[in-house]
Amino acid sequence: MKITLRLRAVSGAIGLILLLFSLTFILPMLVAVWYSENIVTTIVSYLVPMIITANIGLILWLIGNEAVIKEKKIFIAIGLGWVVMMAFPVAMIMPMGAQMFYVIAGCILTIILIAIFTILRFFERDRSLDLRDREAFVTVGVGWIIIAFLGSLPYVFSGTLGYVDAFFETMSGFATCGSTVLTVSNGMDYLNVYSHSIMFWRALTQWLGGMGIIVLSVVVLARIMGGGGAKLFRAEAAGHRVTRLKPRIRETASILWKIYLLFTVVQIILLAVAGMSVYDAVCHSFTSISTGGFSTHYSNVEYYNNPVIETIMITFMIIGGTSFILHYNALTGKPMELIKDAEFRFYLFTIITGTALVTMSLIMNNYPVLDSLRYGAFNTVSINTASGFSSANFDLWPVPAKIVLIGLMFVGGCVGSTAGGIKIIRTLILLKMGKREIQKVIRPRAVMPIILGGKTLSEDVVRNISSFFLLYLVTFAAATVLLSFTGLDAVTSSTAVATTMGTVGPGLGGVGPAHTFAHISPLGKILLSMCMWVGRLEVFTCLILFLPGTYKS
Repeated sequence: MKITLRLRAVSGAIGLILLLFSLTFILPMLVAVWYSENIVTTIVSYLVPMIITANIGLILWLIGNEAVIKEKKIFIAIGLGWVVMMAFPVAMIMPMGAQMFYVIAGCILTIILIAIFTILRFFERDRSLDLRDREAFVTVGVGWIIIAFLGSLPYVFSGTLGYVDAFFETMSGFATCGSTVLTVSNGMDYLNVYSHSIMFWRALTQWLGGMGIIVLSVVVLARIMGGGGAKLFRAEAAGHRVTRLKPRIRETASILWKIYLLFTVVQIILLAVAGMSVYDAVCHSFTSISTGGFSTHYSNVEYYNNPVIETIMITFMIIGGTSFILHYNALTGKPMELIKDAEFRFYLFTIITGTALVTMSLIMNNYPVLDSLRYGAFNTVSINTASGFSSANFDLWPVPAKIVLIGLMFVGGCVGSTAGGIKIIRTLILLKMGKREIQKVIRPRAVMPIILGGKTLSEDVVRNISSFFLLYLVTFAAATVLLSFTGLDAVTSSTAVATTMGTVGPGLGGVGPAHTFAHISPLGKILLSMCMWVGRLEVFTCLILFLPGTYKS
């Protein structure tokens, strides 16, 4: 088979993304300094991963740059970079002086390489990064796995988690899933066991994953990526059409990130006023606007037992699950666009209906009316928006309530939001397709187009959604069967796959709100990590990587 995929272009694009990603390790370092954490642990946990990530990013970019690759001297710098990186594991068992030597050497080398990178290409777009569509898909698919691997290094280097658990936790973070392997002893809380900086890093991964690392890269590195940035933007949102708010895709991505940041800041202020510490307010704002679900407390939002905090979080989970295109319209003086949008109306319908059914189920089983409404609303919104927070152990709820929540795990939020799942718009179109097929039984010769929002959908769009739904269900079924071979029961296996593919968080049974995923076998955790990857990138981007046609003409 002749490979026609331009691997250098893919390598260069991933390298640029990793260079940007390496800067995110600075934030948990600042948190560690603020809370006076051990300086050596801080360096090993965050500075070392930052150096490794930056070096790998630079190496991949240099390999992908046709102009630089001709300069053979550059391989000396690449070689030195690898020598320093390979020396880190050795340095960990050496005296303090030797450890600091390697860290300082790595910092100097990284600064030198970044300077080379900046001088060579920052003001001149690299034409080798004008990615074709399939190269963009490969970049996004492979890039997410590499980022999850490198993002797991703080957990490993700090001694918080082992390799497989760290990869699972990081993939859950970037996929905004909320499934966790962190455990504590009875009566203990996360912050009694884990450092403030590592819990902040955990929340930050969800915030970055919510709007998307690739989208952020398009904003920051648009000058260098050129036309490849638009293709990366579309590839990360595969499976649905990307709406441009501005003529340039960079401007669209920038607007989305600004809105995302605005909502984050507003929620931090509101949660702090409602009684959270500033630290908790920042972490929970990161993980609710991103519809992620990670909490700084083992009992999650139940820890606060505060209706005001729950109401604020409900509001921002709904905001996170709404298309950010609609937020832009509302913020620019067109709030009626929300009401006119068919997907948003159906989104509110699923939330209201789901809340009513869950609340009714709880009341019928002798739960107090106000408590039923309070806990029913919070947990229904959390599951519907794929947030994964919990204010009660819904695994103990009546069967009808649990069935509604399982169904909502598949539905998810709106297209163009931070939520996962099949998405509201696809669910709505699938229902319309079902209605059309029933009508055709009576009138087989009638032409019945599917109309949504006053517009007729093309059959290509309908076929695309049908294919997505079929592939989603096949992937779900296959993953459930494979996971059951690890010794899990049917309820745990099926809901673990459903909640990770839908990027929700908790499931039922052995992975319910009162449990974690720590007891699952290493193979099971790897499988579920891949389910998060598939769910976050919406099936198509991931499956394209396994098609031979992606790599040949």
